[in-house]
Amino acid sequence: MSALNDLLAVQTTDIAISQAKHRLTHLQETIDRDSAKKSLSEIDAQIAVCDTEIVAANTEITKVDRLSHEHDDKLIKLNKQLKTVIAPREAEALQHEIAIVTTERSLLDDRELELMGVVETAELRKSELGPLQVSAKSSLASATMALSSVKQKIDAEIAALIEQRSAQALVVAPSLMSTYEAKRKHRPDGAVCRLTGPTCGSCHLDISQGEINSMRAMPVDEFPECPHCGSFIVF
Repeated sequence: MSALNDLLAVQTTDIAISQAKHRLTHLQETIDRDSAKKSLSEIDAQIAVCDTEIVAANTEITKVDRLSHEHDDKLIKLNKQLKTVIAPREAEALQHEIAIVTTERSLLDDRELELMGVVETAELRKSELGPLQVSAKSSLASATMALSSVKQKIDAEIAALIEQRSAQALVVAPSLMSTYEAKRKHRPDGAVCRLTGPTCGSCHLDISQGEINSMRAMPVDEFPECPHCGSFIVF
């Protein structure tokens, strides 16, 4: 039965390895890192929106300035023509055109003021987001460092357990290890178990006293198994 005790030690280490790997994929530090990354991403997105608004508004301001200069030039030309016109009807037509161009020029001024307001608002919002971005970057760096530290510790723990498992497996016969591995596919944490009174530690069903006595009487080169789940029984 000592072989099953050795196998039980292997299983205990296998369970510890599985638990460590599970912890590695369910770390609070991962949640914290992801949350910090999301916060920074949201701030970056808001800053990007501000930049887009600023670029678009400045592009249109340049266009409006060009049109304003064109209207100014046109007004100068029209006013010069008005001074040389004698016929009332022609003068009236020029005055009408001057009025239209003047209105358009005024609308361009209004639009430029509106666009300058857009730029000012976006730049103000961007300046408010700047410190938040710096803080978010710092939080992400700290969270990333904390996650890396925890992962390194668990990775080292897993490496040590794997080394321990290799040493433990060396004292178990290869054929028994193969059978154990096959049983673990169905019962990862219960391929080998101890009895608690008459109860199997794997399936938690009771084994009759007669079956227990028969298992205890087995030769040393035979290994008792639970009649219900097939797990190796260690006495």
